[in-house]
Amino acid sequence: MPTTPDDLPSGAPDVAALERRLRAAPDDLAATQELAGLLFRTGRAADAEPHARNAVRLAPEDARSHTLMALVLADTHRPQAAEFHYRRALALAPPDAATLANLAWSLNRQGRLEEARRTYRRAAALHPSIALTWHGSAQTEEAARDLPAAQRLVDRARRLDPNHRGADTFAAALLARQGEGGRALAVLDASATRHGGTDPDALLETGRILDRLGRHDEAFAAFAAGKALLRQAGRRYGEEEAVDLIARLATFFVAPRLRLMPRPAAPAAGPQPVFIAGAPRSGTTLVEQILSSHPAIAAGDELPSLGAVVRALPQTLGSPLGYPEALSELWIGDQRDGLERLRDAYLRHARKLVPAKPGHTLFTDKMPFNETHLGLIALMFPSAPVVHVLRHPLDVVLSMMGTNLTHGFHCANDVETVARHVLLVFDLVEHYRREMPLRYLPLRYEDLVREPEPAVRRLLGFLGLGFDRRCLRFEENRRHARTPSHAQVAEKLYSRSVGRYRAYMEHLKPAIPILEPVILGLGYSL
Repeated sequence: MPTTPDDLPSGAPDVAALERRLRAAPDDLAATQELAGLLFRTGRAADAEPHARNAVRLAPEDARSHTLMALVLADTHRPQAAEFHYRRALALAPPDAATLANLAWSLNRQGRLEEARRTYRRAAALHPSIALTWHGSAQTEEAARDLPAAQRLVDRARRLDPNHRGADTFAAALLARQGEGGRALAVLDASATRHGGTDPDALLETGRILDRLGRHDEAFAAFAAGKALLRQAGRRYGEEEAVDLIARLATFFVAPRLRLMPRPAAPAAGPQPVFIAGAPRSGTTLVEQILSSHPAIAAGDELPSLGAVVRALPQTLGSPLGYPEALSELWIGDQRDGLERLRDAYLRHARKLVPAKPGHTLFTDKMPFNETHLGLIALMFPSAPVVHVLRHPLDVVLSMMGTNLTHGFHCANDVETVARHVLLVFDLVEHYRREMPLRYLPLRYEDLVREPEPAVRRLLGFLGLGFDRRCLRFEENRRHARTPSHAQVAEKLYSRSVGRYRAYMEHLKPAIPILEPVILGLGYSL
């Protein structure tokens, strides 16, 4: 995780004073950097970004400008771009341990683990007493599946900084993965005592450990307490926005309108996307790990590319309307090539992020709830395969309750809001399937786990690929999946996650009447 170098602007003056100063003198570099740093330090990376960008414009050879830009990009999940600015900062000023450690973290986030290791070693040699350097190095070893090395490194981080909550939680998770659940709980209890309380991530980790130990009521109590803290911090379901968007999508994407739409004149060159759709924790990471074991497929992880296209769509099409209504510009003569421009914008964005190699003809995009935008996907990529991973909805709700997630308008912080959002998206998918042709494969997580070979053969056949036995040995795939499910897909297939909801029925009661139509509609039972 990024650490803030000591020389970044902080403290006084306050945001309002700096904004007034910049209104009077927009080219004031010191004020621009100070405001970007202050906003970043207070958790407002999105607000800091325009000021960090302006700092680079004003001073493209100033190391501090590049450090600020890199921190913002890293914090908003753009590690490739962050790497560029960290390297520029290091080229413009003497190397410092914090910037090297941050560069290493960006390399880790790209799956470039050996480079990350080397860079962490350089950072530690420069300044061996920074706990975050050792914590990041531990996370790199965990990603490389060397759990004992990760444990040694995180324990060093904890000795250097006993107040580092994140290191305590990570140490506990490592112990639990090595079968030491009791010791893991002791670490978390001691951390809570030392800090006079706990935090959401520690509570959720506690719940996951208790779940593995079969202490289900205690596990759910920990999940609920962690989610309550997230809600108190402002992480609340944006239901009004979600309902409005999904209603507008359903209104716009109807067969009579869609018959008027142009289609891209010719397919784009280069590797093409496979969209893996599904709710978080439904098995999408497993499917991607299986597919990326095939020599023709590169793994894209959770690509932000579709979201970037959606946000820019009105501007791209020159429309005064929002999304999806701005797609009506495609009915006008001078915008008939609009879908090709949207498609090419997606591909340019995605290809900067996907480590495609010679022989790759496909790449995966497994952003959770991709299915919300199935209509746009089918317009931009009429022949793109969509693999919709399905899992018993109550298992999905339970698993989302045990994970710190922001997907789906922050729906994951309460049983009922998860259920309501899953229902909204399920109904929208059924609408899309009625109204437009889709190259769509529903794939049940339970089928994949219980009888993997037939499911994998069906999956690869749908993609037009020959069967490859490496896809059944996906746990040998050394790629690091950069999602909360990364630990599970490093193991062989197991069925212990099927039907977990049965041990939690009392706690999931509020979701049952909401999700019953989905459960029965998908052919599951209660």
